[in-house]
Amino acid sequence: MENTGKGINTKDIIMTGLMMALVTIATMIFVIPVPFTNGYIHLGDSMIFLSVFILGYKYGAIAAGVGSALADIFIGYANWAPWTLCIKGTMALLMGLAIEKSINNKKNLIIISLITAGVWAAFNFIVTSVISVNLGSNPEQLYTEDINNLTSLGEFVNKVQSQLMLFALLIPVFLIIISIYFRKRDILIIKGYQIIAMTLSGLFMVFGYYIAGGIMYGNFAISAFSIPWNMVQFIIGFFIAMLVMAALQKTPAKKFFKY
Repeated sequence: MENTGKGINTKDIIMTGLMMALVTIATMIFVIPVPFTNGYIHLGDSMIFLSVFILGYKYGAIAAGVGSALADIFIGYANWAPWTLCIKGTMALLMGLAIEKSINNKKNLIIISLITAGVWAAFNFIVTSVISVNLGSNPEQLYTEDINNLTSLGEFVNKVQSQLMLFALLIPVFLIIISIYFRKRDILIIKGYQIIAMTLSGLFMVFGYYIAGGIMYGNFAISAFSIPWNMVQFIIGFFIAMLVMAALQKTPAKKFFKY
């Protein structure tokens, strides 16, 4: 980890502004509306991950939160901007802190991985239970223009629950395998602690928008339908960030990275 000293300097300000702009642009350039919650998915998470790698958790959180919130405002999702500011800022903060705690501590890496896997599995169990309860007690509140009868709603809910179950199983397995593998090996340009930290922050983002959607629309079952979409967004951002990170680490730009 590069130590650039304490305090604010011109380089910090310039790099934070640059990454903030990249987060905003990446978020706006490819927008797919998400049904039910009137949100959208995008490519901005890749630049959020990169912001933390370059700026560290403090300035990375500023670039992530403000850049993402500005994108919400610019493309007509201003009602999401306050939530995005908090969720994306905390997402970057968690990623950076996880890196700080595990960068030279394999024990902490294992602990963070196991806690993340356990919390994620519990979260998915709760969400599927919420969907099941709402489907049994008041299914009409889940109807949309395309899903307006019990048969189509049941098929859709089963599909969403299957996706949630798949993610619930794969994410913990992925985290456990990665943490065990990198306990004795560290041969990739993208380090094990970086992968775990990105996964933790991405899953927090999914959780954060689920809570935000449930509060905004007064229905946590409807908000759950956006989880698979946000997972796709996180996974795409994850792999884009890994590729960009690996490429930049082989160039003189490597000197700009905090982690």
